[in-house]
Amino acid sequence: MRIFQLQRPTRFSTQLRQWGGLLCLVGLLVWMLTGASNAQATSSSNHVTLPPVVLDKAQDRVPLAQRSLFWVDPTGTLSAQEVAQQQDRLPFAVRGPKHRLLIGAEAVLWVRFETWVKDTSAHWEVELTHSGIDLVSLYYQHPNGDWHAQHAGDSIPVRDWASPDRYPVFALDARTDAPTTYWVRIQHARVPFSGELFVHRHSHLREQRITQQFMLGAYFGMALLLTVVAVVNALVFRDLSFAAYAVYITVLGLTLAASLGVGGQFLWPHSARWNGLSEFVLLPMVAVTGLLFVRHVVQPRRIGRWLDRLSLTLAGVLMVLTAWDVFRPSSETLLAITTAGALTMVLVYAMLWTAWRTGDRWVRWIALGILPVLMTGTLPILRNFDLMSWGFLSQYGMVIAAAIEAPLLIYGLLQRSSMQHEAQTRAQALALTEPLTGLTNRHNGMLRLHDSLVRAQRYKHHIALLLIDLDNHAWFEEEHGREVADRALVLTGSLLRSVARDVDNAARVDNSSFMLLMEGPVRAAQAVAAATSIVAGGLRPSYQLPVGATLRFKVVLALLPKNDLDLQQDARAHLEWMRSSLDELRKDKRRNIQTLNV
Repeated sequence: MRIFQLQRPTRFSTQLRQWGGLLCLVGLLVWMLTGASNAQATSSSNHVTLPPVVLDKAQDRVPLAQRSLFWVDPTGTLSAQEVAQQQDRLPFAVRGPKHRLLIGAEAVLWVRFETWVKDTSAHWEVELTHSGIDLVSLYYQHPNGDWHAQHAGDSIPVRDWASPDRYPVFALDARTDAPTTYWVRIQHARVPFSGELFVHRHSHLREQRITQQFMLGAYFGMALLLTVVAVVNALVFRDLSFAAYAVYITVLGLTLAASLGVGGQFLWPHSARWNGLSEFVLLPMVAVTGLLFVRHVVQPRRIGRWLDRLSLTLAGVLMVLTAWDVFRPSSETLLAITTAGALTMVLVYAMLWTAWRTGDRWVRWIALGILPVLMTGTLPILRNFDLMSWGFLSQYGMVIAAAIEAPLLIYGLLQRSSMQHEAQTRAQALALTEPLTGLTNRHNGMLRLHDSLVRAQRYKHHIALLLIDLDNHAWFEEEHGREVADRALVLTGSLLRSVARDVDNAARVDNSSFMLLMEGPVRAAQAVAAATSIVAGGLRPSYQLPVGATLRFKVVLALLPKNDLDLQQDARAHLEWMRSSLDELRKDKRRNIQTLNV
């Protein structure tokens, strides 16, 4: 892994401003693509009437945009019956698509619509496609004058909702003899409200939920699996990067579960307080854990301590603001958290861009993984700043981005871990292997030879020992230099590994000599065939050697232990006995293989 180059703070500050401008541009483009224009009332009249929505067999889903009226009660004190009685005097206006409104802490939004059921075989429901609503209630009046109410929202445990679901869902009246007027009361403080109302046939809504739950389950299942993989890697390799990844992915998954209503439906259906706080707490925590994850992996202190301190300071500020917002919630604290979150995203952009320029592949995989979440992370910021309405992209954009991010991040971390542990593995292997050729070093080769001699004497069989010398190694070094001579040794090691069986062992003895230990029981013909294969393999031309050059070997082989020699189990004595024969063979220019007792 390369060491990041130091850059002057002035240049980095320029890059920071550039990325800040790019973030604003991305947010503006997302706003334009999602139709962020706020569709306000199309009529200024105090009394607006709309025809009832006819529910028959021809339709399964009816949007209530342009089919409903809205009015904001600034005091929030009127009941549904009072609003119905005063509707002719109240300034109701048509609620269009992408309608966005900041209701306020004390105010209440009233939405009025009428339906006329023509299909008696179906059960109809109205859905508010927005999670995190403080309180939403549906009212309608029975023919006998009694009012029927249904409630949902974060101030009520999901299990106690009129219809426990991801989003608020209410049943409509089944009467078919006349239209029914419905009043939807919505309390939603601090965050702009832009939820859409839809009337569904019950069977259609259930099919839609099954599809949605299947897709969301695929993501959450993948996230859980990758989290387990990260935890296992963190424990096995003792790598904190995987632990930081596991924490980040877990917090991100919980945040998405809270924002999509899955958490309230399945994870905490009994807790109304946490259902209301979860999104306000978890979303800033995603920014904190993401920032700390990138800081740990990229290590910005290599660029400058000021950047490292800035990331820690910003993470601390976000945590303090989040804690303050839990105990003293207000529009000002939410605005401060949103601003700090935007600054966090700019800082992460800057760290990733600086790391990208190092050229490390694993850094680029991590940057590519985080980029989709950074881009879609602008959506909650734009929504909190009242610049974007609730829609498909704002609902599922981060889920799609997170599904892309999770496998890319784990792959990048595995690449990083592989590079780090490769050096450690090589360092540990130096105790057993010779660094240039990768063969067993002399010390461990002699230990293997001693153990083989002990087993051969115990079980009354022979082993074969081949002592190989690269005869033209000195010529390579004199004529072509040390690099080519070392390359010839590496090729020799590769050739010996290809000739050796699984149970055999090849070792480097000295500068140009090697030995191949063939475990017994072994026959003389096998040892001679191995020696012949080594000599013939060296004579084959190789593009890694100078043109016309080949590897010329001298091989001495023997079957051990030799009964007429009093060498017993002395591996060094056997090797010196064969080395003396190798010295004699070097003087013979016509012979390449010498057998001692075969």
